[in-house]
Amino acid sequence: MVRAGVRLVWLGTLLGLPLLSVAAQTEREVFAVSFIRPSPMQPVLGATVIELRVEHPETRTIIAIEIFADGVAIGRLAQAPWRLTWDAGSEARGHTLEAVAHLDDGREARAHLRTGELRFTETTRVTMVNVDAFVRDPAGRYVTDLTSEDFVLTENGHPEAIERFASLRKPLKIALVIDTSLSMEGQRIEAAKKAAVQFLETLEEGDEAAVIVFSDEVRTIEPMTGDRAALRGAILSATAAGGTALYDAIWRASRLLSGYDGRRVLVLLSDGRDEASNGLEPGSLHTLEEALERALRDEVMIFAVGVGKNLERELDFRERRSLRSILEELAEKTGGRAVFVESRPGRLSRAFVEVAEDLRHMYSLAYVPDQQPRDGSWRAIELRTKDPKLTVYARAGYFAE
Repeated sequence: MVRAGVRLVWLGTLLGLPLLSVAAQTEREVFAVSFIRPSPMQPVLGATVIELRVEHPETRTIIAIEIFADGVAIGRLAQAPWRLTWDAGSEARGHTLEAVAHLDDGREARAHLRTGELRFTETTRVTMVNVDAFVRDPAGRYVTDLTSEDFVLTENGHPEAIERFASLRKPLKIALVIDTSLSMEGQRIEAAKKAAVQFLETLEEGDEAAVIVFSDEVRTIEPMTGDRAALRGAILSATAAGGTALYDAIWRASRLLSGYDGRRVLVLLSDGRDEASNGLEPGSLHTLEEALERALRDEVMIFAVGVGKNLERELDFRERRSLRSILEELAEKTGGRAVFVESRPGRLSRAFVEVAEDLRHMYSLAYVPDQQPRDGSWRAIELRTKDPKLTVYARAGYFAE
């Protein structure tokens, strides 16, 4: 489309009279969006900068640019610079990126880009270790303005260089694991269901969840989905009966999460007890150690909401230690956090809100360990900040598989 414009230019005087020259100027209304970064077929891993170029008529305004990766929305830009940071994950596969620009007159412009696969030779294998973390100050407030230079990271006591760092939000893959044993009967189970439904409201586009309940057995009553109505219906259908197969539930939920990319999160609501319905034997086939190892191998973060008044005094049937300490260990070693409340609805809802806030304030770090052999051994990770007053929540290590 061609638009005529008018430009007034003073040329001087002719025959002693000022003359005004009228010149026609044409402008082609170009509207297009294209990728500047990454380059076509460039392999990408971890925190990846996506940068766009937009051409549009000066008389028009860009309303927004939506960006998709593999068909999933990853960001919306409302103004220049047209740039965002996206977590491409730790797998060396290709991705399809799409940008859709919206002009104020209703027109759209689209751009597509395919990233490449990262290929390794048989003799070269470099593995990047990802660590998600959140940081709180002594008052419990989130610290959100740190850079990679503010962190110190070691593996088995050896300092490691942080290769990738971002505070971007990853899509969440969440297993909501709800204790439906007889000990949760009545007010507890109703309060738990209400709080879990409210937690669903904190999920954002691209997040998905599954609902798992456990008593004597473990049941997945809603598989991984982004359908909020289906998740809500599954939660509300839960009823309390039987014993408590806590460790089996953690083991099963971790295995389910292992099949998904994104930040894997297990949100557990329980009193921490693992006990058969007869009260005379454990409720799970797996032990606490096996459940914790499974979560660590599958890189699952556990956020535990402990329900009950005396969890620090009540003992686990097999472990002979307090229920509170068990929930704390599950959370702390996997990089999550344990929150303890009574079963009143208001307090349970606040506990779930705290979990959601933790997930919103994550840093993503990655490093290439100096010790590369994948021998299956346990590698201890310590992540801290240079400011000793700050508390860092991150997983305790990984199995080099």
